[in-house]
Amino acid sequence: MRRVFLLLPILLLLMASCELYYEEPVQRGTVRIVSIGITYENEPEEVADPEDEDKDQLRDLPGTVFDARELSKAFRQQVLNAGWDSEDIEVTLLLQEGTDHTQETFDDDLGYASRDHLENTLATIAGVATEDDLTIITYSGHGIEETGELLMAHTQTTGTVDISENSPIMVTPEWLHTRIKPIKGKKLLILDSCYSGLFIPESASSLSWVYDKGIDDWYGKYFSDEEYQIPSLVVLTASADSDSYEKKFDDHSHGVFTSALLEALGWNHTTLSIADGAPPSARNGLLSVDSLYKYIKKHQVYPVRWSIFTMDKPIQHPMVTGGAMDMLLFRY
Repeated sequence: MRRVFLLLPILLLLMASCELYYEEPVQRGTVRIVSIGITYENEPEEVADPEDEDKDQLRDLPGTVFDARELSKAFRQQVLNAGWDSEDIEVTLLLQEGTDHTQETFDDDLGYASRDHLENTLATIAGVATEDDLTIITYSGHGIEETGELLMAHTQTTGTVDISENSPIMVTPEWLHTRIKPIKGKKLLILDSCYSGLFIPESASSLSWVYDKGIDDWYGKYFSDEEYQIPSLVVLTASADSDSYEKKFDDHSHGVFTSALLEALGWNHTTLSIADGAPPSARNGLLSVDSLYKYIKKHQVYPVRWSIFTMDKPIQHPMVTGGAMDMLLFRY
């Protein structure tokens, strides 16, 4: 019995000192960045009456467009730092900002953040992506309380905006995962929205603790005979099954999670750029999803858990796809 107790610390040490990665990144293929930011300021005038808050169904989120623009630039510059040529990087912005809600905007502006435009964008990528490619999708906007669905920009010129279960602006986890799955190569989905942890998928190798799971489920998954699978999609979210928040940083707002993510990527808000070389979240010259996640948890301005020292601040706990494998993004 004594030998068993002596072996346990050795095993724990080995597990803690060994990181399991996807195949190491090779600087080839195309990196595609799709960044979505929605302010929800363009509800029809007879609904969005500033004198009647009850009529404004979707609270304005001024930081979301800043999130989308700056994340797309930060990721693009990190891809360049990692050795890709500029012609192998494709950036798509899907934005809704301002108060315009005309039919021409909905139909003619291909960069308008409607669900149809998102679907078309993902279908186009799926038609050309190869196994060497990396697709990064970021979303900053509303998430439905308790169920987590994302709300894309509306396409109504008049009347109350439809946010029902079958609304044409509603994006469920199933809807989004179904359209991302056909895209070949690595996929990273980043969500800065309330209840976004509900988009963390369950796999053969892990469960999502946001869902109602008991200890028997965890035990059964850990000791399952299922073959271990490496998912090609990793999801990184701002929160678990709770709210996420915006905060003003300098002269404009950001999501609290996105602000920490930008810092993890080395983003400078003054120069609107990043420095050469590896970002502060990289480890041993490698940037991975897990290194981003750990940096965000450590540097986020709001605490990730309650304590007697943080009672005056909201709690916001980011999440990431479970399992032993970490997705490597860039090598420097």
